[in-house]
Amino acid sequence: MSRPLVVIDADVLGRQRTGDETYVSGLLRELAAPDLRFAAVTRHPELVPEGIEPIELPARSQVSRMAIGLPRLLRRLRPSVAHFQHSLPLACPSPAVLTVHDLSFERDPSVMSRRDRLIFRTVVPRSARRAARVLAVSERTKRDLIELYGIAEEKIVVTPNGVDPAFRPEGSSPNGEPYALFVGALQRRKDAPTAIEALALLGDGAPRLVVVGKDQGGLAEAERAVQRNGLAGRVEFRGHVPQTELAVLYRGAACLVFPSRYEGFGLPVLEAMASGTPVVATTAGALPEVAGGAAILVEERNPVALAGGIERAMADRERLVAAGLERARGFTWAETARRTVEVYRALLNDRAGKAGTAFSGRRRKRAP
Repeated sequence: MSRPLVVIDADVLGRQRTGDETYVSGLLRELAAPDLRFAAVTRHPELVPEGIEPIELPARSQVSRMAIGLPRLLRRLRPSVAHFQHSLPLACPSPAVLTVHDLSFERDPSVMSRRDRLIFRTVVPRSARRAARVLAVSERTKRDLIELYGIAEEKIVVTPNGVDPAFRPEGSSPNGEPYALFVGALQRRKDAPTAIEALALLGDGAPRLVVVGKDQGGLAEAERAVQRNGLAGRVEFRGHVPQTELAVLYRGAACLVFPSRYEGFGLPVLEAMASGTPVVATTAGALPEVAGGAAILVEERNPVALAGGIERAMADRERLVAAGLERARGFTWAETARRTVEVYRALLNDRAGKAGTAFSGRRRKRAP
């Protein structure tokens, strides 16, 4: 008997989609079940890890991919379960699993453009209601799904993110002047200007700031904050960097500065902790849940509070490093994959049970 096929939409691979790509990469790398087959649909089959069947699906646009290309492929493959992020394709012949990372566009509409907000507010709730199961990366995201969309609690499974083994305290780190590190896409929600303003408040003794993240419409505003605060030469914008370089930057940082306005999880917090780096973050969204008391947490959109948090983190470095390393050990992609496979199996068992019930009913109807 052939093993049931589980198809994972891995379109984010190779597209520098930060947390989304990290999630799919970590999940695929750890997926393992002798009773299941796994396939990943992607534009970059060379990035699919060994043990997962790569299925290439080119796409000129995301709209045509979700409306035409992906439904057509799924009709041909006929998977037993299909797994997506954020939204489901227009048609899906199989029970669908949907991962939702956050509902920041609902909690703080200012973090997204009007066009994108309209798309997300249309697609995400509709997809969450259509999905057979919804995976939330945190308890906070689960609460948001229940409160904002009325998703039944029993339909939601919390599967926290993990930390890649590349992030560890051992290894090379940069030499030279001390620096604080900001990691996140340059967009309004991540709030790089508040990190820059906090740095200015710390004065001459402050570390310089290294900013890592792809520009998603926020670079110009961050650069204006640098000029406005007289910090030219003290703030370095690195753009998107490969994981190996990011790991080195974490290890060498005096602290991670993470002034996000809202997070459904907050992977950089755990990555920094796993690297032996103190963390200063906000109390927004799921960050207190993820940090678990091992970080300095301050009010969002408050440069004064953030500057104070940076000073406290540098003064209390030894304790924060130890607490962070212990906290990060509790989050692994192997555990994320284990919980996710349990969801796949539960759906397969539900489907088998319904099929058996229907077959039994047909036999009774034919009985004389």
